[in-house]
Amino acid sequence: MTNSLRLVSWFVLLGFSVISVSAANVQTVKPELRDLVRETTQPATAQAYYSADLGVKVTGYVDSVPVDIGDKVKKGQALAVIAAPEMSEQRNALKAEERELATSVQAAEASLTAVESETSRIQDLVNKGSVTNKAGDEARNRLIAAEAEVAAAKARQGTATARLAEVEALIAYATVTAPFDGIVTYRAVDPGDLVQAAGGSRGGETLLRVAQVNKLRVVTHVPETHAVWLDVGDAVELEFDAFPGKVFSGSIARTAGALNGSTQRMQAEIDLDNSNGQLLPGLYGRAKISLEKKSGALVLPAGAVRFGQGPSHVYVVNGSTVKHQQVSIGLDHGEWVEIISGLSGNEQVVNGMIGRLPDGATVTVK
Repeated sequence: MTNSLRLVSWFVLLGFSVISVSAANVQTVKPELRDLVRETTQPATAQAYYSADLGVKVTGYVDSVPVDIGDKVKKGQALAVIAAPEMSEQRNALKAEERELATSVQAAEASLTAVESETSRIQDLVNKGSVTNKAGDEARNRLIAAEAEVAAAKARQGTATARLAEVEALIAYATVTAPFDGIVTYRAVDPGDLVQAAGGSRGGETLLRVAQVNKLRVVTHVPETHAVWLDVGDAVELEFDAFPGKVFSGSIARTAGALNGSTQRMQAEIDLDNSNGQLLPGLYGRAKISLEKKSGALVLPAGAVRFGQGPSHVYVVNGSTVKHQQVSIGLDHGEWVEIISGLSGNEQVVNGMIGRLPDGATVTVK
């Protein structure tokens, strides 16, 4: 038995009431200045920067498919050719019609030139009184008719030209081309297959898919509590499960600008260079985003700040007693907590204390 306990026991035996108050042993820490970064780490998925599902706008049989999955392709390169002989015949017929109409326009214009000359000559005779006004009126009517014939011939030619351009465009659609540089990631067509134009009963099916992968779009979704701090340009560290321990650096390229109503998260994207082809679309990983940085923030260890019901506070040691000091909290880093107001930075604050100390309690600083 210790001396203090023996003394208490003798006092009890002698009939005295004894209240034993021992000072709590505490450790203290002084607020310090640190650079704090508000961060959030969220699941992320790598996607192709662009991905296009390709179909056809004409009906016909596949003549050739010069590419396969995994092939690198260039913008404008032919990926599949559809045989459409009916459209070729239609184009030839329209070209012949357009040539005939062009000849008709030339003839009408030549006739108009002759009528204009004749009308001018007759009008001079009318002015001189050599012919009657009726002859002049008839000449002008012939001129109006000739002008109308030229306009009608040009209209017919324009209609034929428009129909030909439409057929030419459809024939161009018979060749499926790459919309950008990339690789073929999907192919569902072989030579001889019958393909339907989009809009038909079986049309609109994806025949090929091309993805641009020299640059990837890494997509993540940030919860609303952190989304309010998210800005384009925020630094990001990316890790993928397929590359343990390897960190890829990037920055926020764009955000949705609004929360998804069903998840209360905001989509954000990071553009990641992949010119070496190391990364694949579909890779799963994590994005650690630096949302906000504060330089020279006054901080305390998280264990020194008391949270709970009522305002946040700390235990400030003054001599051998403690005082409850209310503080305002700023950035909570997890390990460190920013103190916006309530402390000057010169105080000794109880750290790591489990349990509650009454205001004015006696303590012993370790």
